[in-house]
Amino acid sequence: MKFSRRQFVTHSTGIVAAGALVQALSSKAQSEERRRGRGGEEKSAAGAAGLALPLVNPSSDAAKAVNYVKVHGDFKNAALKTERQGVAWDQQFCSGCSFYKEVGSKEGSKVGTCTIFPNQLVLEKAWCSSWNKKT
Repeated sequence: MKFSRRQFVTHSTGIVAAGALVQALSSKAQSEERRRGRGGEEKSAAGAAGLALPLVNPSSDAAKAVNYVKVHGDFKNAALKTERQGVAWDQQFCSGCSFYKEVGSKEGSKVGTCTIFPNQLVLEKAWCSSWNKKT
């Protein structure tokens, strides 16, 4: 069977597009699986490993860049104490942020990971100016 150059390009484009679609659907399925979480054993093992991470140091450059405070009430900049996504400032805590994922308790407080601070833990009652409403 002979193909013209035009037919070859048309068929090749279709095959590449089908491959991209399969990859996108596979990626979507994997992200949904991560969102739902895994079984209890895997989840608890991840939590135990997560608790070994250090707490964010509010004096670090990364923490200062996003105005991170360990105690929500200690934040002083009135200009940043604003409603965000329909949530009053006094109701904005790390635990209600979409970047936060609870991993357990450390030093008597609940803690979690935050995508803003990789390989570090944040306190559930802390706050930073990158706060984004959890949906």
